[in-house]
Amino acid sequence: MGESIRFGVATADHQCEAYDGHDDVRDVWERVRGLVPRGRATDFWNRYREDVELARSLGCTIFRLSLSWARLEPEVGRYDDDAFTHYRDVLKAIRDAGMQSVVTLVHNTWPLHVQTAGNGAGLLDAQFPQRMAAYADVVAERLGDLIDYYVTLNEPNQLVYGWIRGFWMRSYAMPPGQPPYMPADRQMDDVLTLIPNLFRAHARSRDAIKRRRPAASVGANPLVLGLPRWLQRLVDRNATHVTSPEQIRKRASRLAQSWLLEGGRVDCSIAQITMTAERETAALFSEPYYAGRLCVLRAASQPLPEERSQWRGRIGVASDMLPARLAASLFPAATPRYFANAADAVAALHAGALDAVLDDDVVLEPFAHETLALDVLPVPEQRFAVAMAFGSRTLLNVVDRVLRDLKRERPDLPREANRKTLADLGRSPDDASASDDVPEMERSVARIRARGVLRVGVHPGVPGLCELSAAPDGSVRYTGLEPEIAHRIAERLLGDRNRVEFLPLHGDKRFKATRSWLQAIFSLRKTLAIFGTLLGTNWWNLGMAGKLPGFLCPADCVGSLDYVGLDYYWGVPSFWPTELHRLSAAAEFKYASAPVWPSALEMILREAAGDFPGKPIVVIENGCVTEADGFTRAAYLEAHVREVRRAAQRGVPVAAYLCWSITSNREWGLAFDDNSDFGLFHIGLDDDPTLARVPTDASAHYAKLIAQER
Repeated sequence: MGESIRFGVATADHQCEAYDGHDDVRDVWERVRGLVPRGRATDFWNRYREDVELARSLGCTIFRLSLSWARLEPEVGRYDDDAFTHYRDVLKAIRDAGMQSVVTLVHNTWPLHVQTAGNGAGLLDAQFPQRMAAYADVVAERLGDLIDYYVTLNEPNQLVYGWIRGFWMRSYAMPPGQPPYMPADRQMDDVLTLIPNLFRAHARSRDAIKRRRPAASVGANPLVLGLPRWLQRLVDRNATHVTSPEQIRKRASRLAQSWLLEGGRVDCSIAQITMTAERETAALFSEPYYAGRLCVLRAASQPLPEERSQWRGRIGVASDMLPARLAASLFPAATPRYFANAADAVAALHAGALDAVLDDDVVLEPFAHETLALDVLPVPEQRFAVAMAFGSRTLLNVVDRVLRDLKRERPDLPREANRKTLADLGRSPDDASASDDVPEMERSVARIRARGVLRVGVHPGVPGLCELSAAPDGSVRYTGLEPEIAHRIAERLLGDRNRVEFLPLHGDKRFKATRSWLQAIFSLRKTLAIFGTLLGTNWWNLGMAGKLPGFLCPADCVGSLDYVGLDYYWGVPSFWPTELHRLSAAAEFKYASAPVWPSALEMILREAAGDFPGKPIVVIENGCVTEADGFTRAAYLEAHVREVRRAAQRGVPVAAYLCWSITSNREWGLAFDDNSDFGLFHIGLDDDPTLARVPTDASAHYAKLIAQER
């Protein structure tokens, strides 16, 4: 097998270090987008010795951490001696524990002064490579004697999603995002600026490091997907055979145009629809217009026990509504009963056939009185949003504009705008679009105007949100916040607030009615959009191997690596569009739904060895949430470590394998749950003030796998 593979673990600065009051780009991104802030995170800044010791106890011989550029260089050209001293102590602890170090310079975030440079150009600015190289030079000078491997840019091929988004995406996946109404061709123009800038930043940083530390080992870690190899080669032709930037711009339309997916029974649905990860796979959602709270209505004389999980009462829910799906997790020992609507459930409560009713506060508050009490559950608020068909980007922009105008009049409505970006950070006011016009980006609005009426799905019967009322002339009309939103959309689109046709909807039909029957081809359309463009390729390693045209990877950047780094998590062995579509779950942060294909890792490692002969290979990241695609974290690690060893037995020079991650961490603004917990050691980030590191079956199993290498 040759030299033994080093096994290790990893952390990252923003995900693990407590917020210290000094923003990086991700702190601002999480704030403006209404995401979960890192807060104390895992407090790795103060508890690094504990985590290093945990890694040593597993048998690890290599440890990865990421440096906070924002801490090290809080202002342009001013470096913080205390921060460097701290990281030196961390690296010394790693060395004293008998482990090599892997240090990431830029781990998906950067200082605000870097983002605001060049009038807000940030990473697109022509001077960004020099700025990063200057930072790398100081790191190499002050810390380089304790660093074994450098990672310049974490997953550089994923950074492009801060500048481009597909027709199915409500917002940009990563910071900084683009200004409003940015068309696809201009988004791709920025991507064509970003990609060579990232190559230059890496190469210039490597040069700076090597001048200080000639023996340094410098690379990067693109995220590689597992695809059938014939399909991967076909996909890579999108990058290797491209002849001009214009050719790439034309292909960008595949990402932007929804193509036959528009048009259902309604143009949009404003019907108390709570945004969830599952529903975002079925419709496009606006910013929230209402924040509901889950509540339990019960007899005032019979309070619920403090421990909900043990309560064995009878609980009523309205079928086909979100609370019905949440009841089992909120009250696992209770007996649920299903009703056509909340009013019927409340009638059963009055009759003694139920012990409680579960629904949103706006639904249950009218029923609360002296004999019935309402308890607000300690769970996140339910954000109601307008649903529409995928690809309806123009309509989405109109709806969001209407909602923002309405929120200025109604301070009681949710303030957050969850499609905000950092695009205006550092830009002069003259660069911001002050126009009140919403440009046409596809045909969603044109179809409504041609028809002359806006079709809106509603869910009547909820006071304040949507009710049926008798007009003075004897007719019946819809009133409440949701119909008012519909009237305002009609006013903006058609110049007449009354040109609205309301359609009562219930259950899942509330958002499914936005979709046409052609939604059945969505998986195919989305697959073509992703894998039919440059973005579906492994363009980073293609560039390093000299297989990209010079306008993507400058000639002086080719081969600028001392080892081949890669991240691998997910893959599919089948080329069917429905299977390829599953890969997008990871890109949308639905990690528990992502497909697992361990065998692809061995193939990827063999191909990397062929593309970069003589270069050692390091698996910088590989790991799993609590469970994904039927794999527990322990089973996932065993399957992938087996593939790494198989590759090594076939002569692939695998130097190291690192598991992501040593502990639970704050995974990029996500709610902390089984979908975002990659930790070998579990930390109750939301409910344990001590942040205790608790061993898991996976940590014990990983230790056994490491022991087999000895």
